Formats: sequence, structure tokens, C-alpha cells
Amino acid sequence: MNISTSNDATSSVICTDYGSTTLKITSTLADGGNVTCTSDSAATASTTSTFGYQRLTSIKLSKPDTFIKTPGTKTVISTRFLKMTMDMKSNCADSDTKQSLINIEYFLNIINQICIGFTTIYMNWLCLSTGLTKTSLHAWLVTLGFSFLMAEAIMCHYKSNVLTCNFPRATKTTIHWVLQVLGGGLGITGTLVKCIQKGFLIVTVHGKLGFAALILCSISMISGLAALYSQKLKQFLSPLLNKTSHNLLGLITFVLALTAQYYGYETGFFVRKTTEDFRILMKFITLMTLILSSVGPLKSLYHKLMNVKKNYW
Repeated sequence: MNISTSNDATSSVICTDYGSTTLKITSTLADGGNVTCTSDSAATASTTSTFGYQRLTSIKLSKPDTFIKTPGTKTVISTRFLKMTMDMKSNCADSDTKQSLINIEYFLNIINQICIGFTTIYMNWLCLSTGLTKTSLHAWLVTLGFSFLMAEAIMCHYKSNVLTCNFPRATKTTIHWVLQVLGGGLGITGTLVKCIQKGFLIVTVHGKLGFAALILCSISMISGLAALYSQKLKQFLSPLLNKTSHNLLGLITFVLALTAQYYGYETGFFVRKTTEDFRILMKFITLMTLILSSVGPLKSLYHKLMNVKKNYW
């Protein structure tokens, strides 16, 4: 017997807090009968309850004005039921994977904050206890400027930064430029102090990297001012290109500054005051800070470059 009216089926998908998944499809046929498909599975470990409803309509056969028969309807419902189950499992699994990656990034950011805090506290203690003169003044200023303030500044817009993740974008931007101005100012001052002491005689790897960081930091701060007023300057320079160049310059500056600090632990000031094992530890912590602090800016730079490619190539 053919069905003269179309069949509707309503499906519901429920992801519970404990990871079990329930999918139920009920179809009311023309003869008053019901077709119900129900399944429970442990498809995900989601912690968010989600309720979704989808409407399934009948399918016409090739013959005009003829609808599928009751057995066919049951088959279609079962097929769609299986497909929806697989799609639902895939979506829940993708969501769990993304959440796991986000949790890992939060954890790594906490580790990074500990590394930054340890370096800053130790260098403050070492430099202040020996008196802020000559090399100790230089080390104190560049550590506060580059390793602490600039590191925090470049992570302000990072979504997994535990210190700023809940702030609105406008607040993050304000914190970023305030920290960048303070950090850049201290870093440049500390580098100039040492250059003046040495008569600008730069021969070591540490000195060359530090001087390069000084130059790029100055340029980066100017580009940051342009990025801050990118909307007002858009008739001269695209905001996208403006912010992309600032992102790139700032990241290169930070990499040079932290690499210079890495080699700074090999200078006579640290050799005389610390043990070799402790210098190795400080190098490792500095590398950790460099890598983990660069994650956010690298992701931001990647997205900006993709937009540049999309809009200009």
C-alpha cells in the first residue's frame, strides 16, 4: 500500500555531561503507526549539554505523485539515523580535541608565567644586592624591560594568556601599549647604558644581538604608534598591512632581545657570581620564555599573513 501523504520524522540529539550520547528519531506514518530509532553511545566526554532538533522529510520516488512505501520510509529513517549518529560523534570528538588543545595552551602559559617570574625575581635580587652600577644596572634594566614587560606585552592579545584572557579587546590593547612603552623604554635605556660604558665597542655575540634589539625595538615602537592609530592612517596605509608589519617587527625584536639575554649568561658578570649549573638553568628558562611567549604572536601573525595573501594576492 502506498502512502498518500508525506512522512515527517523528528530527531533529537543529546550530549550529556558524562559523555553519553542519545539520538532518537520518531516518525508518524500515514496509517497512524510510529517508527522510532533510539541509540545511546559514549561518543564524547563533553562537559556541555547540547540539545538539537532536526526535521526529516519524506522522499519522493521517481514516479510522479508517489511517495515511498512504509518499509522504505523505515529504511530511509534508519539510514539517516546512522548518518546523523556518525556526524554527531565526529562533531563532539572535534570539539573535545579543540578543548584539549586549549587546556594545554593554558597550562603552558602558566609554566611560562612561572619562568618569567623566576627570571625577574632572581635578576632583581642579584642586581640590587650587588648595587645598581655598570653591568648590574644594565642587566637589571634589560631584564625588566625585555624579559618581563615586553614578554607580557606581546602576550596581551593571546587568547590562552591566563592574565588577560577575560579582558575585552580594548583593555588588552591599552595594557599592551602601556607595557610595551615601559618595557621598550627600559630595554633601550639598559642597552644604551652598556654601549656608553663600552664606548660602543660591540664585539661579542651578546653585544651585537643586544644592539640589534635596541634598533628594532625603536622601530617597533614607532610602528606600534602607527598600528594604534591604524584607522586614522588607513588612507595612507592599509590597517591590515600596518598591524601585520608591527606584529612581525615586535616578534623579531623580542626574539633578538631574549637571545641576547641567553648569551648574556656567558659574560663575566654571571660567571663570577653564579655556578655553571645555575647558568645552564637560567639559559633553559630563558629559552622556555622565548618559545612559549612567542606562541600567541606567531598565531596572530599567521592569521594576518593569510588575510594579506587573501586580499592582495
